Amino acid sequence: MRILLSSICLETGTDIQLALYYLKGYLLKPPPVRPSGCLPALRSCDISIRTFTEDVNASRIARDIARHKPRIAGFSCYVWNIEKTLSVCRSLKKLHADILVILGGPEATPRAEDILNSEPAVDIVVRGEGEQAFRDCVAAVAAGRGGSPRGLSRITGISWRQDGCVRSNPARKPDLAFAAVPSPYLSGLIDLDRRDIVDVPLETARGCACRCAYCYYHKNFPRVRFFPLSRVEKELALILFHRPREVYLMDATFNAHPARAKKILRLFIRHNRGSNLHVELKAELLDEEMVSLLAAARANNIEIGVQSLNSRTLMAINRHFDKEMFRKGIGLLNKYGLLYEIQLIDALPYQRYSDLQDALDWLYSLHPVKIALLPLSVLPGTALLASADRYGIKFGKQAPYRAYQSNAMSRKEVTRLERLRFAMERLYDSQIFQKVLYELRDTAGIKISDIFEDFINWSARLPGAKRITPEKYNRLLPDFLKKKGARHNYKLTTLWIT
Repeated sequence: MRILLSSICLETGTDIQLALYYLKGYLLKPPPVRPSGCLPALRSCDISIRTFTEDVNASRIARDIARHKPRIAGFSCYVWNIEKTLSVCRSLKKLHADILVILGGPEATPRAEDILNSEPAVDIVVRGEGEQAFRDCVAAVAAGRGGSPRGLSRITGISWRQDGCVRSNPARKPDLAFAAVPSPYLSGLIDLDRRDIVDVPLETARGCACRCAYCYYHKNFPRVRFFPLSRVEKELALILFHRPREVYLMDATFNAHPARAKKILRLFIRHNRGSNLHVELKAELLDEEMVSLLAAARANNIEIGVQSLNSRTLMAINRHFDKEMFRKGIGLLNKYGLLYEIQLIDALPYQRYSDLQDALDWLYSLHPVKIALLPLSVLPGTALLASADRYGIKFGKQAPYRAYQSNAMSRKEVTRLERLRFAMERLYDSQIFQKVLYELRDTAGIKISDIFEDFINWSARLPGAKRITPEKYNRLLPDFLKKKGARHNYKLTTLWIT
């Protein structure tokens, strides 16, 4: 039996779709007990993995998959690829109606019944952790007769269609023993010598201790479960031996357990041969020892989610923020010269446009490397989706479910945020005018957020503003900044690069 596993990648498509390799490895692993008639069939499965970039046409992807003539086509679904994946499924069924289409992943899980009710091309949705449930589905197909799977009603953690009706079996307990999950790297399933590999992901834990209302990182797991450090070290040693450009540790909050995080960093340092490290962490949990380890590990891609500084917003989204501990953490990152990005989210409950301005002014006082203002996506499976009406949050009904209005922020203000993001990129992230911003703030008493607002108004009046290149903006901005200072009776002394 042929099985094809696929996913549509975000951006370049050079990243490894780790979920697909977990599924393949678990399928090829002999079960501890031999189910009658199933083991030989599973061992003889021909399992291939095909990934595609988001710019490839859906019908072309479907033709490529159909060419392999799989009995089962499995797709890993995320917010960035679900719409195209569903389009691929429709085209695939038109080409080969007998292919069994199975979806899984964080986008499919909370939408299982909705997808099956609206998409006849989808046969089964695996909900939650997929390795065992997908294997059981494959075994059901192998044991079936006349092309129909046998025993789907006994498989926990799936939703499926029977006689035109959608059925959802009981949820599967997230008790999969990680020792039983083959490592995609150590088992040799991933060829780390591939030239198109740029970033290598590694999972050292599953789940998230936080329950932020807007986020689905926790995937409804009741607790965080950790892969053994002995396995993590073997994986790191193998990955780093091949010298990828970057290793991405996929933990939701890498330093949520500081002692464990430090052990992993020491393992990374021990085996590193020049690769960079990408992590998501909480700045409040940083101390000098951890930051020095991050520096030694070449952690040059650090994401730090703040989301909001509004206390009412933080309470509504179930987040905690310690301003003083955060300040100390960012100070340590600056001391060691690490590259990081602080992230805010725009249209959260109670978050006004002016709140974002205040947050930017405070965060820029810390001299950060970069601040990103992310658009809010009201994701399936999140608490925020259930309470969106209460906060007046209006959002697109298709992925990526972008919020465009709330009780605290008008549609016009949300639209204006696009120009604010551009102002942040030109005036701060480009690094050309950072010193000027701080001179105007520190000496002339002008808020950085006010400079951004003036930039938005000024740039909108420029002839052909939408066609102006970043290089041309760099030539025009010195005059804009001089005039900004002059309006406050201040003459700039800082030089900039042009």
